[in-house]
Amino acid sequence: MAKKPKISEDPSELRRRAEQRLKIRKSRAEPDPRAADTERLLHELEVHQIELEMQNEELEFARTQLEAEVDKYTDLYDFAPVGYLTLDREGAIREANLTGASLLGGTRSALMQQPFRLLVAPADRPIFDTFLKQIFEGGKGGECDVKLVAKGRPTLEVRLRANNLVPGQTCRVALADITEHKRAEADRLILNKLESTGILAGGLAHDFNNLLTVILLDIELAQSLAPSGTTLTELLHEARKATLSASGLTRQLIIFSSGGAPMRKPTLLGNVVQESVRHALSGCNLKTACSVAEDLWLAMADEAQIGQVIHNITMNAREAMPQGGLISVRVENVTLSARQTASLPAGKYVRVSIADHGGGIAKDVLPKIFDPYFSTKEGGKQRGMGLGLTICHAIAHKHDGAIEVESEAGAGTTFHLYLPAAMTVQPEVPVARPTAVLGPARLLVMDDEAPIRKVLGQAMQKAGHQIELAANGELAIAAYQAAISQGQPFEVVILDLTVRGGMGGAATIQALIKLDPAVKAIAISGYAQDPVMLEPERHGFKAAVAKPFDVRRLQEVIAEVLGQPSGGRPGS
Repeated sequence: MAKKPKISEDPSELRRRAEQRLKIRKSRAEPDPRAADTERLLHELEVHQIELEMQNEELEFARTQLEAEVDKYTDLYDFAPVGYLTLDREGAIREANLTGASLLGGTRSALMQQPFRLLVAPADRPIFDTFLKQIFEGGKGGECDVKLVAKGRPTLEVRLRANNLVPGQTCRVALADITEHKRAEADRLILNKLESTGILAGGLAHDFNNLLTVILLDIELAQSLAPSGTTLTELLHEARKATLSASGLTRQLIIFSSGGAPMRKPTLLGNVVQESVRHALSGCNLKTACSVAEDLWLAMADEAQIGQVIHNITMNAREAMPQGGLISVRVENVTLSARQTASLPAGKYVRVSIADHGGGIAKDVLPKIFDPYFSTKEGGKQRGMGLGLTICHAIAHKHDGAIEVESEAGAGTTFHLYLPAAMTVQPEVPVARPTAVLGPARLLVMDDEAPIRKVLGQAMQKAGHQIELAANGELAIAAYQAAISQGQPFEVVILDLTVRGGMGGAATIQALIKLDPAVKAIAISGYAQDPVMLEPERHGFKAAVAKPFDVRRLQEVIAEVLGQPSGGRPGS
């Protein structure tokens, strides 16, 4: 490696080095017969010439080094992951790196002298004006968050940090894209709201389901007593329909609660989507165009919950077009790269897109549509309670997926639901069970709610069964033990899981199994997402029925349980 030339600041040192170089040259040259004075003059000229050469060499090396440093700085400046701008007092762009130009949606040459505030969303321009004024008048650094708008590009949220570059004349501004960070913050805020709402929702749903059970069974008893074809039977029929609709609301509330975890399995979404859309649009004048990819991947999904999501979104589209129109539905495979979609990692997903051509959603409303109890609906047949889209967001999140919305005033709205693709090749095929026929049976019913015990006892007695009632687990165990000792064992035990101030169903079944390993028990609960309700066999039950239920549903489950094999009873 060549030795770095050194610029000599001492003229005497430069003279000494030049004399040395000239001596070396002369030692290699032939003797010169010229006169001594001429020799001295030439000597001086040659020394000065060599001094100039050496200075030129040193300056050239310094220039090369400086250019290398400038190139290095330029590369660091241009290709930095953060955008950099230089603004004057009026906010005009004087300089920009490549990242900054990319964030602003233009070339550097086109951006020069352009007022930066024109690239800021109109609503945020006062924020930027105040920010710039503080930087130049305060003489200190600062930061603010604004939205950037550019034709043909989605809105970006950026954080501006600035410092004076030339005091009073220019400032250096760093731009950081915080769009995904803001989206993640919004998601966290929604989830926090859902969590606090869910604590209340779970308890309300349980108590509400108990009341609905009483109402539903009372209506059925009244229907069985009312003369057919009368106004009374019509009224009871409408009351029963309203009660079943109310039970649907409690199912939605439970999705908020901590027990609302989905039971996911590999699922082909095509039929689920089409059936949910068809049901939501039943009886209206809207048309649909549905496209399902032929090679559609399986998605990890809870069919019931995803069906609820599709139904809720379709109902939103229906209400956006009261005069009719077309709803477009598309189910397809997508492979996302890192950070392509907010809050989702890279990977394979099944995407369901539902688009309407209604009036769209206002920009100031769009960030609020997933908030609990937020609604723009004021009346009419479909009165909004503000839960539909919140539930969609909660379900998507609990599926490790996401839901996004695009909307433009006057051009309609499109919702995109992303669900992780499954790795298995085939979906689970449900096994068809033969319909069981139920005859009179001896039943033990345990529930801490007196109205439920009363109406359930009446309803099952009217269906021809022998019924004994218990208010808690301790009484149920005593009744079961007495029935065995009398030689009249119960064929099926129906146990409520939640008992205030006493033994609940989960503890009761464990005690009954010790008495009779062949006991056949059905769990009932207002908490439809209780672990026992989701997997009753793991907890000693043969089946589970969520409240509210009608007599026909309970009879079907009892028939299925009685049709299952069991071991011999103690003493038989």
